Amino acid sequence: DEAKEAHDHEVVKSVHDQAIKTARKVNIIMPKSQKLKALRLFPKVAGLACKVHDSTTLQEEFEKTVIYKHGKDSQKWHLDQCVPTCSNSNFACLCTHLHFKEEVRLFTTQNNLLDYALIPAQWKLANHLVPVLEIFNEVTNLFLKANVPLIYEVIPMLEHLEHSLDQIYNAKNKPPVIQIATQAALQVVGKYYALTDDNEVCCIAVIMCPEKMLKWFKKNLDWHKKDHMEAKQIVQQCWDESYA
Repeated sequence: DEAKEAHDHEVVKSVHDQAIKTARKVNIIMPKSQKLKALRLFPKVAGLACKVHDSTTLQEEFEKTVIYKHGKDSQKWHLDQCVPTCSNSNFACLCTHLHFKEEVRLFTTQNNLLDYALIPAQWKLANHLVPVLEIFNEVTNLFLKANVPLIYEVIPMLEHLEHSLDQIYNAKNKPPVIQIATQAALQVVGKYYALTDDNEVCCIAVIMCPEKMLKWFKKNLDWHKKDHMEAKQIVQQCWDESYA
């Protein structure tokens, strides 16, 4: 759908631009060279995995490289691919690339695949990126499980996402490109978190959950006394209107 792609592109661009402006206010500035290296990271990682997967010859050569480095007892032999329809495939693809770092470096050199070889700065970015993607991987795995009551998990999980991303954004040892990407993610999470205010079911589900109840809001420092009262009133009103 070209119209949807155009819309998504504009949304991403808007979030990207706003994240850069927000970060600049606290003196987080991304060098152009770092941006270019980051933009070329996944095309190389995903491209190599795809090229190896599509060629029996290259796959056999990669397996030989794994044997050379790890021996025949290796538990893994393949580079995971990025699959558009699989939510966690980017994370898996990057993780296996890092797992086989030495093998990938040797393999790309020996098989004339240097266009797919990461430079040292990109290997460092990949290491910084994995913990960020792991946050979303954890959440995605939870919500992909069958027979999991999801609604009562919405607010706590959004809270968890905000806190985890905020820690990375404020970390002093992260490259600016990672901090800005995290800020962009925070903006999107904040947008959907705000939408829970319009859906009373999310709040009611938390309070009705035996493991959480109203005490979850009281223990959470992000929710003030006024918020506790509003949450309680929402449940009371729902009860009165439906069961009283």
